[in-house]
Amino acid sequence: MHKQASNLRKKHRHIKNNLLTDEYIYTGDRKGEMHIYLTQYDADNYIQHSFTSPEKLPALIQNGKKNWIHISGLSDTHTVALIGKTLGLHFTDIQDILTSQHIAKIETYEDKTFLILNTFYYSENKELQQEHICIIMGKEYVFSFQESDLPLFDNIEKAITQNTARVRNRPTDYLFCLLINNVFSNYLDIIATLEDVLGTMEDEIITGNPRDDFGNRIQANRRDYLQLKKSILPLKDDFNKLIHNENKLICDEDMIYFNDLEDRMLFIIQSIEICRETQASLLDLYFSNNDLKMNEIMKRLTVVTTIFIPLTFVVGVWGMNFKSMPELEWQYGYLMAWGLMGIIVIGVWWYIKKQHWY
Repeated sequence: MHKQASNLRKKHRHIKNNLLTDEYIYTGDRKGEMHIYLTQYDADNYIQHSFTSPEKLPALIQNGKKNWIHISGLSDTHTVALIGKTLGLHFTDIQDILTSQHIAKIETYEDKTFLILNTFYYSENKELQQEHICIIMGKEYVFSFQESDLPLFDNIEKAITQNTARVRNRPTDYLFCLLINNVFSNYLDIIATLEDVLGTMEDEIITGNPRDDFGNRIQANRRDYLQLKKSILPLKDDFNKLIHNENKLICDEDMIYFNDLEDRMLFIIQSIEICRETQASLLDLYFSNNDLKMNEIMKRLTVVTTIFIPLTFVVGVWGMNFKSMPELEWQYGYLMAWGLMGIIVIGVWWYIKKQHWY
């Protein structure tokens, strides 16, 4: 958990002030090879290409067809910059693509819509990992950028090849919507996993047998939720502007899908808030249970102390070395002492039970 937090801080320190230079800087830590995939389709057929150099890209993109260009791997800043300049992107937009910790946002231009957001997945050691995504929509194209080669959009590629729900008959704004929907679905999967973890911890609290690492687990869960909230909350206002302001790239008949996307986004934000409240309640309940256990221990110790205080007094009195103490020389003095202490123990215990102190 501490290692994950340290890695996040290191990533934030890598974000530099690139406005003082014309150099493009990739701020992430994924150094894999770049791959470019072109899926070109219309209502009748589709064609797929894959290559590692962008020089062939302009010649392959055709007017009159929908062109989906997916780029995995952002460490090759020269190639990313070349693609960005081909799209007519500003220097700052290209750098935003390369900034893995960039805040989520939507920029609407006259001929394109520029979207940055993040998706998440769990690594092999159960740590939440963030994946930087950028999607650019034009009239006849959609470009999608991601840091790694994780199969985030394989189901969309399959839908295009099989023409599921007549996806090839729809304009590029529908493809844009599908890509965003995939990312939002990923958020919901992560939230469901975190909710299961919260449910397990809640059961531990209710049964009174929380694990020793309960505090660390609840803090790790809280950190994951904060990361999710930080990534999606900035889209709330931008998404509202996207669908309620005039956007020439979104068809009127497809606006209903974007409204549905907004509803899903609001549901994600609401779910995160509810889970954060659940975390706070569980943490309070955990500390309350610990206090109750400590109080129970102190109660038992108090009962033992209450019983032994008068016994200590009796022993202390007869432990004084005065000559004129007839009980010390009496034949039955020892038995009398034990009998008196037994009566005191029984009397004190009876009084405690009568007062319902234990």
